[in-house]
Amino acid sequence: MAQTSKPFVLVTSMPAMGHYAPMRAIANGLIQRGYEVTILTGPRYRESAEEMGAAFVALDGHLNDLDVDITKLLPGIMELTPGPEMFAYSITEAFVKAIPDQHTGIQQILQSLRDKDPSRRIVLVNEGSFLGGLATTFGARGLRPDATIAIGINPLILTSEDLAPFGPGLHPPTTPKSARPTLACASIVMAGPKSELERVLATLGGAKPDLPQNVFDAVILKVDRFLQMCVPSLEYPRSDAPDSVRFTGGLPRGHRYRGKEAQLPDWWQTVITNPEKKRIVAVAQGTVQLDYSQLVMPTLTALADEEDVIVVAVLGKHGASLPSDFVLPKNGFVGDYIPFDDILEHVDVFVTNGGYGGFQHAMGHGVPVVVGGTTQDKPEVAARAEWAGVGVNLKTDTPSPEQVRTAVREVLDHPKYTARAVEIEKEMQTYDPIQIIADSVDELAEAAK
Repeated sequence: MAQTSKPFVLVTSMPAMGHYAPMRAIANGLIQRGYEVTILTGPRYRESAEEMGAAFVALDGHLNDLDVDITKLLPGIMELTPGPEMFAYSITEAFVKAIPDQHTGIQQILQSLRDKDPSRRIVLVNEGSFLGGLATTFGARGLRPDATIAIGINPLILTSEDLAPFGPGLHPPTTPKSARPTLACASIVMAGPKSELERVLATLGGAKPDLPQNVFDAVILKVDRFLQMCVPSLEYPRSDAPDSVRFTGGLPRGHRYRGKEAQLPDWWQTVITNPEKKRIVAVAQGTVQLDYSQLVMPTLTALADEEDVIVVAVLGKHGASLPSDFVLPKNGFVGDYIPFDDILEHVDVFVTNGGYGGFQHAMGHGVPVVVGGTTQDKPEVAARAEWAGVGVNLKTDTPSPEQVRTAVREVLDHPKYTARAVEIEKEMQTYDPIQIIADSVDELAEAAK
């Protein structure tokens, strides 16, 4: 039962599993602590939200479900090669153009909560890429929450003179000044998303705002607090980051959303008991990228002759299967949907396409990674894994079997990767991310009185 002395909490999320899963975990943790929570995201998550006791409002508009083939939702992306232009296009089409419908949903909820109890504060816990949560900050017409917390569920995007621009997966420069030429190039690339954001905000009644060149900097710099969901050791240091940017640590094992309960495969006990004590390698491409020829099949093929290895392929979707003409190696096992917390407990190396949630899952289990991803924020995840010493960056999302085999053997044969991943796991255990978020909600609500 929610305590009426606590503020209302409005939790937003982009309508994709990789975004919703951590935000649901946060919402659930807040509900367990007595907060009255409303969730705004895509309609496919209504049942999941309501079953944990949250109120739910569904996003409207054509961008209210991103758990689909991205090439069908954003057909223009097929004309672009992975890189800065594709990154800017994705920001414009999937995030900036979603703002009006997101803003409408937020206004509906804020009005409903004000009508319900005008005396209670409302704190917006806004997923970091949900740009509609910032519309009124830049002058759009409508109600405002009493405080706004943004949650970083991707690698930290904040621009810094200490770093190269976000997107291509570049490590921090050797000297801060060496970052400046690439930052200037990034400003040119990000001009399109910024221009579209200015246009969208104008349609919502806002005067032309003073926006940073990187639109996601606004999410970080214009909120009351930005909470990055990782430990400091997995993020590049920034000497110019404001005090409002803080780390919560990653969600610990067992706290992440499992989705529809999975029926574990018939082979499950054979693999996890592992009577011959072979090394176990898991491979997954997340829940959206389902072309298994990119990473899953090359990994199974790459390790087919490794006699000391078992390979478990997690396909990320109920009912999914590999192509019928693919011959599964004798040391390979395939499951359509297996929660990461279940399989990573038994794994020695995790081969991933670079989704931030999967990466954080692996770190929460002390499992080193091999990362192959070149779209969205995946190059940044891969670069951070390499920089932190917890894995190998393939620098492609279509590696050859030989590239995969070499990378996996590098991690298996050199204990330094596992040792570093275990250090990160222990660092994560020193944080209580849900409590940090709850404390921020209370502190900011109190300050707003």
